[in-house]
Amino acid sequence: MKTVQKTIRHQAALLFVGALSLGSLAACAQAKPVSSTGAARAASQPEPAKATLLQPMQQMVAKLKKLQATGDPDFDYAFQAKVHNQGVQDLLKQEIANGKDSALKTMAQSLLTAAQSDMNTIDATVKQLKPSRPNQTFTQQQSRNIEAMNLKLQQTGSSDKLTSDIDKNFKVLLLDQRQDAIDLATTYLQYGRNSTLRTYAEQMTAKAKAEMEQIKAMP
Repeated sequence: MKTVQKTIRHQAALLFVGALSLGSLAACAQAKPVSSTGAARAASQPEPAKATLLQPMQQMVAKLKKLQATGDPDFDYAFQAKVHNQGVQDLLKQEIANGKDSALKTMAQSLLTAAQSDMNTIDATVKQLKPSRPNQTFTQQQSRNIEAMNLKLQQTGSSDKLTSDIDKNFKVLLLDQRQDAIDLATTYLQYGRNSTLRTYAEQMTAKAKAEMEQIKAMP
């Protein structure tokens, strides 16, 4: 009788140990995928030095694509210039707040002051405009400019142009942004008639080209 009881107790103990082992294995099996997923998710996140500067550019392009074109070159360009100007302001603010290079931060502050002044001009002009003369060719060309801007930003964001150096990333993105501003303004000048906007586009193009040369000359 005692032998039978010992056997029963021994079998029960084995079953208990087995259950614990299976539970531990199950817990490990469940934990591994979560850990792998978390690691993959972390790896897919852009580095702060990239994301900090890419975000304002991505938001700018998204807003440009959402603008409802009327076809009127003056009216449409005024709003495109407003969105684009705000985009460069947001980019400059990120460099001022997070950059390490003192020369770049000083330049960014100077450009920000100029951009804010330009925004005042754009805002005052927008209030005076009403869409009146649709031009399909202008609309098509500006749409191509904006799509090219979007594609370039995607390629830059996924390429090795951007590194863990926020200052170098700033120069790369600012060069692209200035060229995009030139492209939008050049297309507008082919069709636009508003004297204030034409003066703005001409002066902005000249300033953007000079800024690009300045950036390229920096170490």
